[in-house]
Amino acid sequence: MKKQLLSLALVFTGLSFTKAQIAPENHSIIFKPVFGTHINNDQGHLFQDQITGFDAAYFKDISQNSDKWIGFSGAKSYGIGFIFRDLSKLKGTKDTSANAFGQVYGAVLQLDFQLFKIGKAKFNFTPGVGLGYTNKYYFNNTKNRFLGSPINETIKADLGMELPLSKYTDLMAGFGFLHVSNGGATVPNGGLNTGNVYIGLKLGNPKELTAERKSTYTTLHRNSIELSAGLGARGVFGDNNKSLYKSGLYAGYNFYLNDIMSLKAGADAVYYYSVFDPNRFGETFQNYGTSYDRWRTGLSIGADINLWRVTVAAQIGKYIHYNRLMEKATWYWTFGPTFNITPHIGLQAKTYMHFAQADYVNWGVVYRF
Repeated sequence: MKKQLLSLALVFTGLSFTKAQIAPENHSIIFKPVFGTHINNDQGHLFQDQITGFDAAYFKDISQNSDKWIGFSGAKSYGIGFIFRDLSKLKGTKDTSANAFGQVYGAVLQLDFQLFKIGKAKFNFTPGVGLGYTNKYYFNNTKNRFLGSPINETIKADLGMELPLSKYTDLMAGFGFLHVSNGGATVPNGGLNTGNVYIGLKLGNPKELTAERKSTYTTLHRNSIELSAGLGARGVFGDNNKSLYKSGLYAGYNFYLNDIMSLKAGADAVYYYSVFDPNRFGETFQNYGTSYDRWRTGLSIGADINLWRVTVAAQIGKYIHYNRLMEKATWYWTFGPTFNITPHIGLQAKTYMHFAQADYVNWGVVYRF
């Protein structure tokens, strides 16, 4: 997951428009104190343990850019956010993880979408993804079974209202969600979901923007065949912090609908460099991803959402061959971003999932023709 997060950071930096592509730009600074709790319903003490912290962010306006995805999605700005959360008061599952959590410091790349407007009040949705650091995790505090490494993926989403107080200042209030996990790169790693409320200020430099330009990159305007291949790792239990490697392959067909969306269908294959050995259970067990064979294969359908050079894909699939230990794992789903170097070639971080559990992250290259 550490590698995935570095890739995600690369993906979302692709949203940075140069001055040659859009000029002039408005920008803003945001500061939001937050108050919340964990929202993992299997951890006990739901909504009872206090989390405090703050979010700070810097955004640039893209509303003047004429790219179709901007008009279609309602995207208004992009930027980088900084996160602090104090988790020290969390009790965890049935108090067994009490005092096992520390602090989380993170940075996320974000997009701000305006959902609708009522009078002067704007209602926005702001997702983000990035990296987070925690000073307490399983391998330096074994009570903490939810965070298995110091560096974790940080997925964030805010839903809130923005109300002007003056020409340069807006009041912000709303709800937020934060997910911290390493995606199974090391285990145990249950992941932590938190929710919060916030109230804060947005300081900006609003200008009358008259220039309207379009970026030079466009998606393929037709149906296409897609091939991808990559490599990733899944953690296994033990004191040695060991991971087992897998490679993911995909071949499919994309049905072009418009510049924003494509439907897709294809075949997935995962190759195991280490298979399950009952005599070495702890060293080879990979939960729902545990396989007796080198290969598992399946058929999947889904969609691509294209946001400039970033394509976010999600598919659900049914196994056609999987000699598995966990019998109920007959379905799988995948999701992840691709940073498109050209309309034909991209770098991808694709997460394979069973139910709500990450199997592993496949780092690879995508080719479309």
